Amino acid sequence: MKEKPSADLFSLSVTVLMGLLYLGGGIYLIASSQSFGLLPTGIFRYLLAGLLIIYGLFRAYRGIQRWL
Repeated sequence: MKEKPSADLFSLSVTVLMGLLYLGGGIYLIASSQSFGLLPTGIFRYLLAGLLIIYGLFRAYRGIQRWL
């Protein structure tokens, strides 16, 4: 089995990590309170959260697929 170069392994790790961060950001946006008015409100909040979750899943899946 051929080993991957360390730079390629690093970029794959960052890709998976960013996917998980997008996923976590979407979950946080849904679960957080609207206390300070800094985050979007209403239907836009849930649409943005849904897009973040879908994009995070896509990036994490693509990174894991490239890793294997």
